[in-house]
Amino acid sequence: MACVALFSACNGKDPEPTVPQLDVTGIWELSSVSTKASVGSVTVSVYIDFAADNSFTLYQKIGEGRFAKFTGSYNLDKDAAQLSGSYAGGSAWGPYSASREGNTLTLASAGGKEVDSYKKIEAIPASVTENLY
Repeated sequence: MACVALFSACNGKDPEPTVPQLDVTGIWELSSVSTKASVGSVTVSVYIDFAADNSFTLYQKIGEGRFAKFTGSYNLDKDAAQLSGSYAGGSAWGPYSASREGNTLTLASAGGKEVDSYKKIEAIPASVTENLY
């Protein structure tokens, strides 16, 4: 009887490897931008918190000055690895091709004109949240 169970459990095929689901929840800091069009030498700082309820809070500073805070909702199509969303005011953004390797999230615009990398961090620094305009 044990031999029958052994042969029926082993069909000679390797099990399908499990592919981890793409997960963007958490807090991310922009770590690099690769742009195929010239944008000058302006420093851009971005922090984004993708919440589990599909809402996001984004802090952005371009050049010197203070951060701007934006909120809205996002949609992650895990099958297509596409991230898109809309700001609270209704303006849409994306879709971006999304991939994640460990603590690095990569977002690529359509046609690959811009590829942004983000690193996962524990919290948005107080120097950001206290420096809003």
